[in-house]
Amino acid sequence: MRVALAQYQPAAAVSANLDVIGRIVELAGEKNIDLAIFSGDFLGELGDEAAHAVPDLQDLAKRFNVEMLVGRVGIAGLPAQAALIGRDGQLVDWVPAGEIRPLRPCLGSTLVFSEEQAYSAESDRLALQFRPKVMVMQAGANSLLELEAIKELTIDRSYNQAHLVICVSVVGKWREEHYLGAGLAVLQGEILAEAETAAGELIIFSVDPTKFIDYDELRDPVTIPELLRQKYGPHDIGHDSDSL
Repeated sequence: MRVALAQYQPAAAVSANLDVIGRIVELAGEKNIDLAIFSGDFLGELGDEAAHAVPDLQDLAKRFNVEMLVGRVGIAGLPAQAALIGRDGQLVDWVPAGEIRPLRPCLGSTLVFSEEQAYSAESDRLALQFRPKVMVMQAGANSLLELEAIKELTIDRSYNQAHLVICVSVVGKWREEHYLGAGLAVLQGEILAEAETAAGELIIFSVDPTKFIDYDELRDPVTIPELLRQKYGPHDIGHDSDSL
């Protein structure tokens, strides 16, 4: 199964980001990608325009025959932190902002964490509860130290909480911060793909879900690096939401 992580610098305008997304999905289709995964901020700032972007995304998925796991969008007037669009263009499922529950793309049961959720101990509890095959962290790095901490957490979770752990991020200047590319895919401790830290790119890797080792009895909480835990501090991730 071929998977692509879309790493790019979002523009302020949703229309400009949709143009970029269109080129990415077209390229993914040409490269026979089964699933394209996008960052939490893949559409840029959420607003009225972003609230109506889902039909455009559905059209892209159908036109280029690529399943899409996307970040923050508006669905039925509500903010969603992740949505799954099938190859046929159908909206398969979505996760409301602030919630954690599995989606089921072609890779199998998948938990998608916002950055704040990814660095919370509550996410550990839910990972043990849901026992996902795949975990996606929508996270970004502002420094090399933070990038290494994200890599450490991704690898640790691939040993203890999910077979395949993915980090997908923006790159470049975004919201007055400069982000290093943190795109990464780790299968049970083995790095399958890793992004260039300063480049926008389509990070492609192959994985066979039928070969995931069954280690349900070995799942354990992980130690979240202090640098990442301090980024948000104590919080209740159940109340994390975005307005549209």
